[in-house]
Amino acid sequence: MKKLVLFICAAVLFSACSAVQEAKNFANCKYSIRNIEVSDYNINSIGFDVYLLITNLNKKKAAAIKKFEGKMTMNDTYVADINFADVRIEPGASKVQKAAIVVPMKSLSSKMVGLVSMGSASVDYHITGTAYFDTPLGEVPVPVDIGRRGSNN
Repeated sequence: MKKLVLFICAAVLFSACSAVQEAKNFANCKYSIRNIEVSDYNINSIGFDVYLLITNLNKKKAAAIKKFEGKMTMNDTYVADINFADVRIEPGASKVQKAAIVVPMKSLSSKMVGLVSMGSASVDYHITGTAYFDTPLGEVPVPVDIGRRGSNN
């Protein structure tokens, strides 16, 4: 009986350490905005598909995230919330994570709408938020800041 309890404790400790290591690896990943595409538009809103490139810099351990909650700005103007969940990236690999957002027209100036619709290089995109990781002690938040100058970078 003692061996069974000891085995269960060891298994829980091993999985806890693994989850914490994957969370730490995700926090140390390299983030960039790969692409932003207009997916839908109408008189009330513009839909965008935002593609984030996430690279796991660790060569031996996977990186994992439970969820990301953030805000996106264009030319320093808040445009929408951006969220995604359940991402795992193998060691040394990269993954493009897609997130769909909808921006109300009333939150964009007419100049901004023109720049975005024409794919202008003068639109600066910025995403700030918090990544949450699952650990045996609960969710652990880590701040994330992703920026990209111009839509053609």
